[in-house]
Amino acid sequence: MLHRVIPLLVVSLLLAGCAVGPDYVRPDQEAAVPEQWARQAARHQTTNLAGGQRPNMSAVLADTAAAVHWQWWREFGDTTLNALVAESLVYNNDLAVAAGRVLEARALYGGARSTRFPTLEVGGTATRSKSSSAAFVSKDSPLANIFITTNNLYDVNAIMRYEVDLWGRLSRGREAALAALIASEQDRRTVAQGLIAEVVRTWLVIRELHLQVALTERTIVNFQQNLTTVQDRYRRGIVSALDVHLAGQNLAAAQAAGPLFRQQLNEAKRRLEILVGRYPSGDLLASDLDNPGGWLDAEIMPEPLAPVPAGLPSELLERRPDLQAAELRLHSSVARIGEAKAALYPRISLTANAGSKSRELSDVFTSFANYWNLAGNLFMPLLNRGATQAQIKAAEARAQQATATYRKTVLQAFGEVENALDQDIFQAEQENYLATSTARARAAVDLAQERYRRGLDNLLVTLESQRRLFNAESQLLTTQRARRSARVNLIQALGGPWESAPVATTDTETPDNPEEGAQP
Repeated sequence: MLHRVIPLLVVSLLLAGCAVGPDYVRPDQEAAVPEQWARQAARHQTTNLAGGQRPNMSAVLADTAAAVHWQWWREFGDTTLNALVAESLVYNNDLAVAAGRVLEARALYGGARSTRFPTLEVGGTATRSKSSSAAFVSKDSPLANIFITTNNLYDVNAIMRYEVDLWGRLSRGREAALAALIASEQDRRTVAQGLIAEVVRTWLVIRELHLQVALTERTIVNFQQNLTTVQDRYRRGIVSALDVHLAGQNLAAAQAAGPLFRQQLNEAKRRLEILVGRYPSGDLLASDLDNPGGWLDAEIMPEPLAPVPAGLPSELLERRPDLQAAELRLHSSVARIGEAKAALYPRISLTANAGSKSRELSDVFTSFANYWNLAGNLFMPLLNRGATQAQIKAAEARAQQATATYRKTVLQAFGEVENALDQDIFQAEQENYLATSTARARAAVDLAQERYRRGLDNLLVTLESQRRLFNAESQLLTTQRARRSARVNLIQALGGPWESAPVATTDTETPDNPEEGAQP
């Protein structure tokens, strides 16, 4: 039978090369896209992220396989941060949800892939029947029991079915499922990149609040010393009760700031615990007391990351997994149009049936009991074209939605980068000004205290200078944290650092052949 079936399969495969429906082409971006960022260079019209040929899915996977392995956060030099990022990538629940969606998409793609192969069913039946001539003679007739017969019939068979993908309906379905699979993998990488950035930002907030609490405690000690000095001078009749009240008010105001900072610190710790998949007890970083090089060993904010080089190309956004996911979903929706259109055309399928049938079980597997047949089937839709046309229009509408979503995602990505560049510049300027303000406030406190001791100024000048120093130092800490967070925002907006070489990794989760499915 094979020498008859194989030629038919070859012809069927040759005919399957014709696929209806549009091929995917990246849509033009309606808004002007610069070669470089507006903050760094003048705008120039270009086609980056705007139009071109359909993407190579293998290249998409290869370009983003190491997306989360640019271990840029290690530049902060904090062992606690490194451990927290590693823990979050293992135990974070949002990342687990994204990985589950990859598994779901892989299963769906596996089902779509199976349509390229024939299906094979194996079955068997055993029947026992009784027949007689009672319908033709009277029951009282002596012939009534003569023609009673009992028959056994045993049948073992295999049925193979194969649909000829003449119009590309099945291949379009596989194309759409593969694009959806890789999009789900890009979604997982988007979650991973966002998770890393959020862990680093929360860690920076904890660093700042830890320093704010320490600053408040130092300030309270200084204000307490001032109050003790003023009370002693009051008892000796040197100053009035007004000075005692003013010094006490300064102390109480500083003491009131302490609970607020400690509350915010505990809240930030709990946020970080949730990110790494732990119960939010607020004690996550207690073990850091025995961790050399960790955040408690530092009494200042970490140094800023390397300066942003001039002339960052807009092509860096090509690495962003959310952009790739949006384009892949557009690709999938375009392929679904072809799948819907192919339903208007006839379907051709081949069916081969072979088996063995015998009245005796012992004869079922003998050669004389074998049988086979080969059939070709043609199905042509006639009265359901209205429903099919509606499905085509729905698929085209979904493709239009995906196109608009892709364009919106591109513009949002550019906006995020432009905002992050602004933040990086403006926060650096503000930090410089606040550093100068803090230095001058510290000098003013020293001078005011000296003049107060010498009786040249009243206590109000000293208290006001101390209050201003406390505010300046607190604002400087907040701005230092905001500046470093802005750099994190920029790295996240670019889909990774601007350096081209990622940290070496042993990750093997990306297949060489995307047809084999993406690993979660």
